[in-house]
Amino acid sequence: MSDLYSSGEYAARNPHWHQEHSQWKAIQVQRMLEKHSIRPTRLAEVGCGAGGILETLHRKLLPQPHCVGYEISPQAFSMAQQREAKGLHYHYGAPAQEGDFFDVVLVMDVFEHVEDYLGFIRGLQPLARWKIFHIPLDLSVLSMVKPTYLTMAREQVGHLHYFTRETALASLVQAGLNVRDWFFTSVELDQGVHGSKRLQVFRKLLFTRNADFAARWLGGFSLLVLAE
Repeated sequence: MSDLYSSGEYAARNPHWHQEHSQWKAIQVQRMLEKHSIRPTRLAEVGCGAGGILETLHRKLLPQPHCVGYEISPQAFSMAQQREAKGLHYHYGAPAQEGDFFDVVLVMDVFEHVEDYLGFIRGLQPLARWKIFHIPLDLSVLSMVKPTYLTMAREQVGHLHYFTRETALASLVQAGLNVRDWFFTSVELDQGVHGSKRLQVFRKLLFTRNADFAARWLGGFSLLVLAE
């Protein structure tokens, strides 16, 4: 991955490392696990950032899983270390090619930052049976009409690749995974963090009528995917 993360440049642009969304993302993961009756005893997260998602799941899931987070940014890792507890540990760097095997590995808003994202996804295969991805859907009609959305995604939060629902799922399949389930998420609708109130009302109304159409036209959505 780019030295954008190891050099501290990303941390300078995003000093809180999106911790304000950690609990919300953990809730989305919990929804998927409960839907499929998956009760992990060993849970990993690759690209865990400041560690908030994993900490929340370690506290909420029953039975309480042993959790391990991996992070390549020294700034984010130093924040994650402060969350360590019994059964909750963080490692600086990537997972070993041969080593621990987990029930579930989380990859939350990560591979859009990776140059060789297909190779990265393939590299997760030996790490766990189940993989849960959270993937931002940056491409929409609105982002094409107003390209500053994509410029901000690249310059502010480091997205190198932009996805629709179809291309996100196709990428996972091309990397050799079997997609078992997926659903749309929207921190913008749930927490009202971006955009005008008028656009948010219209986005929510359209989403209740046709979720795929809302994501395709107005953007502001991500995809949570369960794969194996």
